[in-house]
Amino acid sequence: MIKSFTGKLHKLSTNLNLLRILKLIWSASKTWTTVSVIFIIIESALFFSSLYMLKVLIDTISKHGINNLQNESEVIKYLILAALSATLYAGIKAISGYITEKQSGEVGEYIDSKIHESAIGLDLSFYESPEYFDILKRARDMGTDRPNLIVFTIVDIARNTISLAVIGSMLVSIDWRLFPILAVFVIPTLWVRINFANSQNALRIAQTALERKSGYMSTLLTSDVHAKEIRSFGLGAHLRKIYTSIRLDLLAGKLKISKHRTYKELMTSTIAAMGFFACIAYIAIGSIHGTTSVGDITLFLVAFPQSFNVLQGLSTSISTLYQNNIFVKSIFELFDLKSSLPESHAPLTIPDDPKIDLELKDLGFSYPHADRPTLSDINIKMPAGKIIAVVGMNGAGKSTLIKLMCRLYDPTSGQITLNGTDIRNFESADYRKQICAVFQDFGKYNVTVADNIKFGDIYGNRHPDEIAEAAKNSGADLFIDTFPAGYQTVMGRIFEDGHEVSIGQWQKLAIARAFYSSSRFIILDEATSALDANAEKILFDSFRERIGNRAALIISHRQSAVKHADYIYMLSDGRIVESGTHEELIALAGHYYKLFNKNASRHHI
Repeated sequence: MIKSFTGKLHKLSTNLNLLRILKLIWSASKTWTTVSVIFIIIESALFFSSLYMLKVLIDTISKHGINNLQNESEVIKYLILAALSATLYAGIKAISGYITEKQSGEVGEYIDSKIHESAIGLDLSFYESPEYFDILKRARDMGTDRPNLIVFTIVDIARNTISLAVIGSMLVSIDWRLFPILAVFVIPTLWVRINFANSQNALRIAQTALERKSGYMSTLLTSDVHAKEIRSFGLGAHLRKIYTSIRLDLLAGKLKISKHRTYKELMTSTIAAMGFFACIAYIAIGSIHGTTSVGDITLFLVAFPQSFNVLQGLSTSISTLYQNNIFVKSIFELFDLKSSLPESHAPLTIPDDPKIDLELKDLGFSYPHADRPTLSDINIKMPAGKIIAVVGMNGAGKSTLIKLMCRLYDPTSGQITLNGTDIRNFESADYRKQICAVFQDFGKYNVTVADNIKFGDIYGNRHPDEIAEAAKNSGADLFIDTFPAGYQTVMGRIFEDGHEVSIGQWQKLAIARAFYSSSRFIILDEATSALDANAEKILFDSFRERIGNRAALIISHRQSAVKHADYIYMLSDGRIVESGTHEELIALAGHYYKLFNKNASRHHI
């Protein structure tokens, strides 16, 4: 039993990471935290003053008699002081509540910002890990309300602790045994609540994956992304049934813990109530025997219920703080995650040379826990101003290749160089500005047309005409000019005055974003898959002029998209099996020829 108790104490001290919480609150709101502490001290002093003046007033009246006019001025003086203290206490308490709310608001916003900062600072590998999504969900669930509650709770604990010290000293002056007895009866309730917080936190961690699945099902039922298919296939009732089943399982687990807590709290509350009335009986008997003054009795009748309430409130606040604190540990769990991509301690400056080359040398890559490499012995060169193409069947490793070129991952073996320098020697943010990729799953941003394009170089000090120029180069200007608000039209229908367009038109916006970027290399990953044949032909027939002196890498299943490339690499099972110009590869009659010859009717040869 002793071992179990010490184990729980150790767990309590481990979970109650109060120092880090306080540092976080201080970093978020230094001014309002300082003001809050000052007001708590003033509030507690006024509370003590009002009680003390009340005691002195009653002692003065009882000592000289209620009809003794000689002490009238003294009685009035203490009465005014008591009333003034009580009035000021009420006013300060109201102001203190506003200050705490202001402080907690700043803390909440600060932590919300830190969560987003941490999330965008992590590399792509985290977003392909279920464990990361569990951590992120717990942090986001706890990141807005819990820190605010912690601020309120800490303020309550500070206020109650000072009040308890004041009231406790008064009770000790009456009889030193009163306060310890009362505390002993309240402690079991605190212990039960802390144990409940531990159980609730363990359940929360165990249920995170199920909560995420529940959220996913809810998104399927309510978002616009899957609305058409869900209605076409009649999936609504089926998905709702799965969602309801998950929610009922989650609720059953929570209710089971709450049931145990209610039973135990019922017992401890009964013990606390018995202790409360035992103390009342003790002081009442003492007053009968004349061991206490009238002022002491009056003070006891005022202070003792207050002390009981304060102790109960302190118990609740401590258990709430502990519970919220172990929940907020999820935020620190996210904050402590670090990118797995190492940054150079002395990063080099990106070369200013306008003719800059990107080269992949003996490149190999394996995903964590993969049975075999995704890419092996890849050698590709992208000279400045040249158009390079990579073709291959699905699963050949083309998308992984792009992730490595954008330094979303680092290669397992080999290297990627920029003008002969390994890209790991540059700051990753600076290097990524040199690469602009239009991914297969490109972003569809529900903002204005202009902002959709400006996202390609959001921090660049560019002339507004360049937005229209980028749209013209991608062919997006043809439909943008039909909008009543032109480039200020909001895309998508989820916001008021939004305008929905086809997937092909969305894709033209994504290409415009790439053209607008200041990057030196453009990567198009099936970036014309949604364009009609004529739009694709217009784009690639003059593609070299559209990209200027930049190099481009085109990945496509369409021969019409790659045949104009200066050099083509054929990728199969993670290896380059053929390379050359379009004419050379056709003449070779190998993998490249078979890929497009077999699908000639579908690929606009």
